[in-house]
Amino acid sequence: MSQLERQFQILADHWHRGFGQEVKRSAIAFCLLVLIFFGACMVSSSLRELLASQVLPMFGGMDISNEDGSFSALALFSNNVRACSVTMVYGLLPYVQLSALALGVNAMVIGFLASYYLVSGISPLTFLLGILPHGIFELPALVLAFSMGLYVCGQVTRRCRHDETALPLWDCVTLMSWLLLLVLIPLLAVAAAMEAYVTPLLLSLAM
Repeated sequence: MSQLERQFQILADHWHRGFGQEVKRSAIAFCLLVLIFFGACMVSSSLRELLASQVLPMFGGMDISNEDGSFSALALFSNNVRACSVTMVYGLLPYVQLSALALGVNAMVIGFLASYYLVSGISPLTFLLGILPHGIFELPALVLAFSMGLYVCGQVTRRCRHDETALPLWDCVTLMSWLLLLVLIPLLAVAAAMEAYVTPLLLSLAM
């Protein structure tokens, strides 16, 4: 068995040992939070305006464009890899499940943007075209990163409680690294290419 096959097997083993359950819970929580924030922003204009003042400038300050104004696939990829890495590293802090905060923030942004587009009179189809082509690759990667952070946090917390069956710290770091290399980076690379080249084309055709 090759090194890559061994690492895939280790990831599969952890999937059955609890990581898979974390992914399921994170995916459900993420979808519910998107719907909750969407509904809250539709009902409350003050909340929508507050989030607009906080979220929209964030996008304007992101350095993800080429000189001609088009999206840079490399910049998009780099930003997403960094976000997923940080989200997983949060899990190394015992007791404090900071990865759950990252999950909630990302769900809030998507829920807010959906309501903002709708209230602004932009077609729901335009919103979907702007988020789905790359989202079908990027969102699973984010959920996997959230879940790994929560899974690792549980392992580290158990270690702090002297549970010898929990993963040692270095094994947690190794597990996160292989998930990043074998799963997240390929997903995020495809997502970046889709967002940089396919999404703008679809949006131009829809307008």
